Amino acid sequence: MNTITIPKNLIKNDDLVIIPRQKYEEFLNLEKIIEKKMAEEADIDLAVQIYKKEKRQGKLKVIESLIDLD
Repeated sequence: MNTITIPKNLIKNDDLVIIPRQKYEEFLNLEKIIEKKMAEEADIDLAVQIYKKEKRQGKLKVIESLIDLD
């Protein structure tokens, strides 16, 4: 069995966690996916805010049919 010594300054407040490398890499990938989803949700929220603001200001064109798109 291999023995390692961990310096006390790395073990402050019992914050040290040891996990297998594969699980750590899975965690990093999951973290990236979550960040991407959060960015997408922020973009959607911004688009909805802009839509509501422009609707209140009367900037949006209302059409009766696709012919009116000219």
